[in-house]
Amino acid sequence: MMSLSINEWQRVNLSRWAARGVEGDALSQALPLKLFSRLLADVPDSSLVAIDAAANVSVRVFLTPPNPGEAKGAVWLALTAHAELPLTCQRCLKPVRVSLDVDQQVRFVETEAQAEAEDEIAKEDVLALTPEFDLLALVEDELILAVPLVALHGECSPEGYDPAVEEPPEKTNPFAVLAALKKTS
Repeated sequence: MMSLSINEWQRVNLSRWAARGVEGDALSQALPLKLFSRLLADVPDSSLVAIDAAANVSVRVFLTPPNPGEAKGAVWLALTAHAELPLTCQRCLKPVRVSLDVDQQVRFVETEAQAEAEDEIAKEDVLALTPEFDLLALVEDELILAVPLVALHGECSPEGYDPAVEEPPEKTNPFAVLAALKKTS
């Protein structure tokens, strides 16, 4: 198991990493949440993010065996990540800790055009292989995609709602009296 500096996370040579064999190589590391500025933009109160808050990330890069007629196999990246983010519950408007879990497979191809064409039909994500891949940006993108559209507590009530308070009785329609007078005349 290896470890990378933050700068190395931004300039990874995936081809060289995957060339270590069919099993590839793995990396598990806790990355400080403060590195993910776009992810933290969703946090309404940054003081709720612990100073030592981190995303636990595991990455495995490997080569698949080549298909007949191909010189080399495809480079694949298996990414798992977990982080907790303090968001606002949309029901009670109080802070709620939301668990973000990522489990993603990415296959790399030679060109951007090939990636765009294959991404539409492939079950996995397909990206173009670059000499210096920004793995940190990919982790942040996947964590952002894991943020729920609506953050909610398991059970809570809307602000100001008290189920013990009875609803006021339905008021009579003032025009109902006029309708009754019209019928009698």
